[in-house]
Amino acid sequence: METHLFFAFFCAWICLSIPLESCIAVDSIRMDQSISDGETLVSSGQSFELGFFSPGSSKNRYLGIWYKNTTQTVVWVANRNNPIVDSYGVLTIFNNGALVLLNQTKSVI
Repeated sequence: METHLFFAFFCAWICLSIPLESCIAVDSIRMDQSISDGETLVSSGQSFELGFFSPGSSKNRYLGIWYKNTTQTVVWVANRNNPIVDSYGVLTIFNNGALVLLNQTKSVI
């Protein structure tokens, strides 16, 4: 069976304020896929986007989720205390199912 990464971590957060039936996400990546800096996943309703961003004039890169159709209003950040210092970040799933964020040298963030 193919392992999928669903926006479960985000739905758990957002479901606190909206009904559960609105929280079922269909957007996913498989174990043989990854998201590199410059690529994003967009929720099926086109409301949210997951990807890498730099706040303001910072050159640091962060993995986050933001509202898609507004000025980038970030609602979740994965590596807030450990930014990536270049544009070579990758979000992937290891063989054991662990969701990991890697930097240019393939070190886990």
